[in-house]
Amino acid sequence: MPAKTERDTPGIVLAAGFILIAAVFLYDSRNLLDPDSYVFPAAICVVMITLSIVFIVINLVKPQPDREASQSPGSTARRVSLVVVMLASAFVMPYTGFVLAGFGVFAALTMLAMFEPWNPKRAALYAGVGVAIVIGFYVTFAKVFLVPLPETPFL
Repeated sequence: MPAKTERDTPGIVLAAGFILIAAVFLYDSRNLLDPDSYVFPAAICVVMITLSIVFIVINLVKPQPDREASQSPGSTARRVSLVVVMLASAFVMPYTGFVLAGFGVFAALTMLAMFEPWNPKRAALYAGVGVAIVIGFYVTFAKVFLVPLPETPFL
């Protein structure tokens, strides 16, 4: 018997909420004094609205298989830990700088999200990817977009 399909109703409601939130911020960003100040927030809001609309359309046109049959339950402790790590990184970033906080949060999130057993090849690959992502974000925002990021005070 084929798997029962269902729409991701909570996801659709959340996506609609994201559309509303992004629309409010998009409207509000037009009140900034410097026209250059609202380009980046406006771009993020437009991307958020677009992706939310795509999510809703995909879920309405092609419902997904029943999640109870296709997914194993997640770990609440792991989910809470992910939020705690992200919040902790935001609080330590002014003291350690963007790059060091980025390395720390990437390492912690990788360890929390890892289901498969660790081996030296996987650890080296994840370390390399982490360095590339953190340095890539730093260069993109600090050097290209000229966004002031917290600097490491002791380096």
